[in-house]
Amino acid sequence: MKTRVIIFSIFITSVLNAQSLKIKNLKIVDYEIQKNGNVEISTHTIVDQKGNLIVYSDSWDGKNFFQYKLTQEEVEKLNLFAEKDLESFVKQKKLNKNQAFAGKRKFITFNYKGKKKSLCFIEPFMNNEFMNVLEPLSNKIYQHDPSAKIALLSTDFGKTEKEIIEREKIDNYLPETASIIVY
Repeated sequence: MKTRVIIFSIFITSVLNAQSLKIKNLKIVDYEIQKNGNVEISTHTIVDQKGNLIVYSDSWDGKNFFQYKLTQEEVEKLNLFAEKDLESFVKQKKLNKNQAFAGKRKFITFNYKGKKKSLCFIEPFMNNEFMNVLEPLSNKIYQHDPSAKIALLSTDFGKTEKEIIEREKIDNYLPETASIIVY
């Protein structure tokens, strides 16, 4: 009986001490701007109310959805975004001399205390603190774990595309994506 009380006490303590996600409606998107100005989304990631990371990916294995549970450590890291302005994580706004960028642009948005925060960025422009927060999520986003595959969900890509276009007007320092030509 005593053992059950101790186990129950430990369980209740851990549940009460578990930190919940302070930010709401978190969305992380990989995208490209086409020559005609359209936004092409390759990954679209959200965190739902239950702490699930839900990933849409249009990649080498087709169009798929995956779902992963966030760990307490990942939640704690994401909460670092709550108190800071996202633009404070930008370490530079132009490429170094003789440097080109051939990756995808990224978009992050969330709500905190009723205020919407968002940013379009490329990884080379972001500081280490920002990248350390996103790293564990990125590992899951690009993992494509077959056991995490879920049924296709309804996602409003049109809304996200509009958000990206609006934010691109503010973050207008992002470089054009370099074309790599192989001979």
